[in-house]
Amino acid sequence: MTSMHSHRQILVLFCCTVASISAVAKQQITQPDEVFDTATRDFSPPKRARRPVAINPLIPKTVAIPGGCFQMGSPDYEHHRSNNEKRHRVCVKGFSMATHEATLAEFKAFVADTGYVTDAEIDYQARGCWSFDHEQKKSWAWRAWADWRKPVKKEVRDDEPVTCVSFYDINQYIAWLNQTTGQHYRLPTEAEWEYAARAGRNTSYFWGNNADLSCRYANAADLSEFSGVGWPIPHQCIDQYFFAAPVKQFLPNQFGLYDMLGNVWEWTCSQFLNDYQGQEQRCLNGDENNNALFIAVRGGGWNADPARVRAAYRNWHSPWVRLATWGFRLVKDNDRR
Repeated sequence: MTSMHSHRQILVLFCCTVASISAVAKQQITQPDEVFDTATRDFSPPKRARRPVAINPLIPKTVAIPGGCFQMGSPDYEHHRSNNEKRHRVCVKGFSMATHEATLAEFKAFVADTGYVTDAEIDYQARGCWSFDHEQKKSWAWRAWADWRKPVKKEVRDDEPVTCVSFYDINQYIAWLNQTTGQHYRLPTEAEWEYAARAGRNTSYFWGNNADLSCRYANAADLSEFSGVGWPIPHQCIDQYFFAAPVKQFLPNQFGLYDMLGNVWEWTCSQFLNDYQGQEQRCLNGDENNNALFIAVRGGGWNADPARVRAAYRNWHSPWVRLATWGFRLVKDNDRR
């Protein structure tokens, strides 16, 4: 890692590490978790983005996820299955998870308070972000102009997921959020993420096994403006969004979590290994954090085909990488406030 970027290794806080804060300077903020009741939820087709979603820039709204055991990975017969999805039993403790992906408004508050400059803006490894140019060649490439403020060539709303941020950027945001709120937020482990995404289901998707029902539940590669963009095989439906959608525009899963599949990929805190080896159940610590590692990324994005929005599908990349389809979602441990 370059010396210009070495400060990020020093400052990155993982898992439960949090900076101490002055009671005079900062006021501890707490918020109870929402208990989600599926019995009262209306599962009719969702109304699209009629109005912006209200976002508290400091306190992610969370729901309590009960602990339990589940079969992580996919069975041999699952359609679109990959070889790195070995099925195995995993148990997780109860935790709380943000109901939606971290938004532009939430990240803006961090930058406004700290003056933080992201990796995409300081030319770390390469200035910019991997993005899609729909105005010219309709193709994916590394774009020097792309960063979290403008990941694609369109206006980005405050209630859309923040993207084009690296694993390092995200952990800087988490350190600031924990110091500001007195809470203990972190990224989920890969196991926690899949457990939450499945929400008690063993099917390919939390709504079942039919990929073409996804347009009620997930913003993925669909027939919206499909012609000529070189998308993979899309879902045979129209979800009304070509790029990222504002958060919470699709139906939630049985835990009350929105956009767990589709919209943007979500970084985890776990090292990616092809055969797991237990890394899926733990977060990397600061000493292990380096560009030689791959980090597990989950959930699929707005350009993902049916194979990649399955609950078991695994993606990965180096921690410095930024993409216009990759964001994040926070969790916190229930036994820490």
